Amino acid sequence: MKAALKGVLPIVPTPFAKSGEVDEVSLRKVAAHAIEAGAAALVFPGVASEDLYLSAEERRRALGLVADVARGRLPVIAGVNSSDPAEMVEITRMAVEAGADGIMAMAVPGMEGDCGTWFGRIAAAIGEGRPIILQNLFKPRGADLSADEMLALAAEVPAIRYVKEEGIPSGPKVSRLVAGCGPDLDGVIGGGGARYLLEELDRGAMATMPAIELLDLHVALYRAYAAHDRAEALRLYERSLPLLLIQAPYRMRLTKLILKHRGLIECDDVREPLPEMDGELTELVLELYERASLTRELADA
Repeated sequence: MKAALKGVLPIVPTPFAKSGEVDEVSLRKVAAHAIEAGAAALVFPGVASEDLYLSAEERRRALGLVADVARGRLPVIAGVNSSDPAEMVEITRMAVEAGADGIMAMAVPGMEGDCGTWFGRIAAAIGEGRPIILQNLFKPRGADLSADEMLALAAEVPAIRYVKEEGIPSGPKVSRLVAGCGPDLDGVIGGGGARYLLEELDRGAMATMPAIELLDLHVALYRAYAAHDRAEALRLYERSLPLLLIQAPYRMRLTKLILKHRGLIECDDVREPLPEMDGELTELVLELYERASLTRELADA
C-alpha cells in the first residue's frame, strides 16, 4: 500500500440473513456502495462489523469477499482483534492470505504491558510493505494506552504507521499523537463513530474511520474541510450529530436499520447484544436520516 491513508475509511458491517448466516450478497453490495460513495479504503472486520461474534471461517470468507470487491480499486484494512493476543497473530496471517493490504490491531489488556513483543509478532505475520494501524480503545476491551505509550510502541515496531484513537475525549491525545508524527508514525485516524470528527480534523487527524451509514455525508464533510470550506464542513457536521447521538448506544442496530432502509441489505439482525430499537425510535431514526442524507442533494447537483 503505497499511498497514505487519508479521507474516510468506513468500517464495513457484517450483514446477516434471517437464517443467521452471513449474507454474502448483501456484504458485496455494501462494499461496492462504499467504493462508489468515495471511501478511501475499506475496513473489515472492525468493532462495527461485530468482529468478536464471527467465527474464524466466517471472518476469513467475508474478508475475502470484501477484498475481492475492492481489488484494484481501494486498499482493504483487516481488523485482527481478539481478546487473545496469540489469536491476533494467527488472524493476521489469515488476513494476509485473504488479500488484506494492511491490518488494524488493538492493544488489548491481554498483552499485559508487553505490547512491543506482541505487536512485533503481528508485524512479522504481515510481512513487508503492509502497515499496521494501532487501535487504541478504552477498557475493558482495549488497553487504553497513553499518547506517549503509543508513540513509544510505534518507535519500537516500525510496521505501526498509524494510530486510530478511540478514547473519550479524543482531542488531547490526537494533538499529542499528531505532534509526535514523523519517521516512526505517518498519521492519526479519528474513531468514536465520527462524533468528534471536526475537532479531530482541527487537531491534525488525516483520516476518520466511522460506521458506514452516513458515508456520503462524511465524504462530503472531509472534502469540504480539505478544501478549506469550513462553513460547509460545519454544516455537514451539525447535520450528522442527531443520528450519531442515537447511534452511540444502539450502534450496529442503527447502522443496519439505515442500510436496510436504503436497500443495501435484506435483514437488519445483529449478533452483538445491544438495546432494542422500538417502533417509535425506528421512525425517528429514519426521519433524521432522511433529513441528514445527501442522496437527493447529490442527485440534484
